[in-house]
Amino acid sequence: MTDDFRLDITDIGIIVHKTEEAGFRFFNRKRSFDGFVMLTDGSGFVTDKNGNKYEFSKGDIIITNKGDSYIVEFEEPCSYITSALTLQTDKEKLPFIFKSKERVYDEILRICKVWQSRSWDSYEECRIALLKFYLELIQKNDEKKSEDRDIEKAIAFIHRNFKTNFSGKEISDYCSVSLSYLRSKFLKQTGKTIVEYRDSLRIAAAKEMLESRYFTVTEIAAELGYCDVYHFSKAFSSHTGCSPTKYQIKF
Repeated sequence: MTDDFRLDITDIGIIVHKTEEAGFRFFNRKRSFDGFVMLTDGSGFVTDKNGNKYEFSKGDIIITNKGDSYIVEFEEPCSYITSALTLQTDKEKLPFIFKSKERVYDEILRICKVWQSRSWDSYEECRIALLKFYLELIQKNDEKKSEDRDIEKAIAFIHRNFKTNFSGKEISDYCSVSLSYLRSKFLKQTGKTIVEYRDSLRIAAAKEMLESRYFTVTEIAAELGYCDVYHFSKAFSSHTGCSPTKYQIKF
């Protein structure tokens, strides 16, 4: 749930659909208004004010703020919808680039057509539609930040407890989320399951202990939470391609 916050749009200057030839490059040194740019055809690259470079393809939306600088570059012909408006909000700035869903893509196309119609109510209709657009982006960004905090909390728990055989319920209770939610988001953000992530920490610690030569394989297995040497050796071999004993001989 998004907390109450201020959000308004004033001074809409343009909403226009533009087409450019191959080799198009635009450097905006200091944007005069807030707004967004949504690519409707072609692909290329966009570089933000911090020098971060992103691939820019159909449906992608860059969110720009007054005073921002950015560069867009296209080797092939392209088309895009760009806007200039004043966004008033007490929320933190949105991420620079979003991947839009088909519904959002179609809605931006519709907003552009309404603006270009120049009908008596086009300004207010576009303003309301854009408020809904920005509200959805803010809500999605808040949800992502909440997910990020959940995963950061889970990772901190694993790093503190990777030597123990904690249960899924223990870590989900610690994060105050359901286990199914945590498993799904953890895999999405880290590319590993919770168990795989824990095991990677165990193997890294095992390597250090083997390399030190201060510990036997049996001691390492016990220290890292394995039920016996057999299970430790099997896990170590699966991750490294060799047994703990052979790994230690290398050092």
